[in-house]
Formats: sequence, structure tokens, C-alpha cells
Amino acid sequence: MFQRRSVPLRSIAGALCFLAFTAICVFYYSVFANPLPLYEGEQGKLQYALNEHDHRIYLNNIDLVRSGDIPIYMGNDTGIAAIYSFISSANAPNFDADLTLTSLLFNLAVMAWCYRLYSNICEKLDLGAAGRLSFFVNTSLIYFAQLINKDMLTIAVFLFCINSALDKKYFKILLMLPLMVLVRQQLAIFSLIFLYLMHTPKTGTKIGYLYIITSVTAGILSVFAAIIGEESLGSGLSSYLVNFNQQYYVGYLLFNPIRVVQYVFDAYLSFSYGTENFGVDTAKLLRLPQLILLLFLGRHVLSMGTRFSFWIRTPAKGLVIATIAYLLTWLMNPTINARYVMLITPILVLFALYARNHAAQRAQQ
Repeated sequence: MFQRRSVPLRSIAGALCFLAFTAICVFYYSVFANPLPLYEGEQGKLQYALNEHDHRIYLNNIDLVRSGDIPIYMGNDTGIAAIYSFISSANAPNFDADLTLTSLLFNLAVMAWCYRLYSNICEKLDLGAAGRLSFFVNTSLIYFAQLINKDMLTIAVFLFCINSALDKKYFKILLMLPLMVLVRQQLAIFSLIFLYLMHTPKTGTKIGYLYIITSVTAGILSVFAAIIGEESLGSGLSSYLVNFNQQYYVGYLLFNPIRVVQYVFDAYLSFSYGTENFGVDTAKLLRLPQLILLLFLGRHVLSMGTRFSFWIRTPAKGLVIATIAYLLTWLMNPTINARYVMLITPILVLFALYARNHAAQRAQQ
């Protein structure tokens, strides 16, 4: 006779939490994204609730893909446009014309994958129920669930690489490379750096070499290739870097340490969430729970650097290397945006929880 397998209570609790979180995403969609033509990002009490600007760019690229007029350049928009063009190909012409519902369903499916990967990592690192529930502290996922974007897929790739490394199944990462290139070219660079650092000895020295290579390469590409559209390039140091590289090619090599500080500073500027129109910047507000958690775990997060040589000899190595690979890759991008910081915060939380558990075990010995 077949024996009935009991479902662990933590799995039921996790599923219920995920359903509740999904319901919040759907409610958020009904308030802001549906219908999109009525959305006014700078009006009302809750402002900047959607990344409508990028969504419009993607819709334009989808029209180009559908018409066969595919732009060929080193940009990140064509691939995601091709994916959504394929997903929406079966739709009636007037059904979900702005793809808000399609993107919600797609992003929720990817978020479910993210949670599965996150839970697997928590189990393998023995982080318990608290580790799994920390997934839902990342309320930026509510923002990423709306409209067309690459952020939810990016988080999924980070978690996929770490989970594959914990399973010692690195070939899975190689099999995913074509999809990574299609979604976001940086993801392929991230994965190759991740694979290399996971297998090379003298990791610290190799990171130094990779820093020089990626920084100088980014400087050259910023001159001779359109890595990012001008409409997405801000002012300040980002603009200065592009102009500096026009002559010397070493802007990233010299200024990336400052840019790391800028990334962190820009993320924590989210605590200043008031707008000039006497409203609340919703995107900033949604970042706060995750940022507050990282502040609470700050001592453990910093140990990634202060005890680097120790952590790369533990099961947390994948988390550490993923963070390094992220920095090396995303610093090749000239823009500074707090949204990019939120891509890596789930990995930092997982590491901090592991480091905290390790410290607690040492204290008991």
C-alpha cells in the first residue's frame, strides 16, 4: 500500500505566505497598472508606483520586433521585447494591448520560481523558517511584478546560479547562458565570472585581475558601443565617466570604488521618500523593509569583506562570489540607480542570515 506523505508545516506556511504576497501584487496592479493610460506617476499621495518609462520603451521595441525591424546594437531592450512578443503572439489584437496583465502574470510566475530557489537555498544552508520568510520582506518584488521589466528575471538568475553551485551542478548555468544573453547581457557576464571564481584558486588575486579587465573593457565599450541608451543615462558622475572615457578609457577603473559608495547611498536615500508634489515615492517606500533588515544585519553583511578568506571556505561561498560577480558586472554600467541595488539585496540577506547563525553557533561552543 502507498504511504501518504505528510506535507511539512513550514511548506504550508510558506505557500500561504506566497499566496498572500501574490494577492498583494495583484491588488497593487489593480490600483496602479490597470488601466495604464489613466496612471499619473506624479499625482496623488502615492507617486512613482510604476516604472512606466521603461515599459513604454519595451512596448516600442516589441512593435519593432513584431514588424521585423529589429534594432541591432549592444542594448538590453531587444531580447526582452522578443520574449514578450512571443508570449503575447497568441493574444487577440485588442486583448491586453499594453501588456500590463501579460507582464503581471509572467512576473508572478518568475517570482514563484524565485521563491522556490530561495527556499532551496535556505534549506541547503539550514536557515530555517526565518530564512524562507525573509523572502517576503523584499517588498520591492511588488514593484518588480508590475509592467515589463528585467529585474524579476535578474533576481531569478542570481538565485539559480547560487542554487546550482550548492548542488555542484554548474552545467545548468552554462545551459542557461543563451536565455541570460537574451534577457540581459550583463547576466551572461555575471554567470561567467561566477563560474570562474567558484573554480579558481587564489580567489582574491583573481578578483583583482577581473576588476581591471572589466573596468577597462567597460571604458572602451562606452566609447565604441551603445551599452545603454542616452535616454537612460543620468547626469553627474555617470555623465562624467562617459566623457572621461572618451579620452582615457580608465574612468571605471579609477572611479568604481566611489560608485560603490554611490550605489549604497542612493539605496538608502529611499528613506527620504517624500516628493516635491507633497506625495510619497512609492518605489522608495517599497525598498524600506529590505533596507531596514539589512541595517539590522549590517554587522554580518560587512563580515563578507572583513572575513572574506574564511567565508569562501564555507557553504556561503556561492553567496559571496555572486555578490562579487554582481559588483564587477554592474559597475560596467555607467548609471547609478537604487533599483539595481535591490537586485542583489536578497543575496545579501541570505548571507547575513547564514553569518548570524554561524556566529550564534560559535557563541554556544
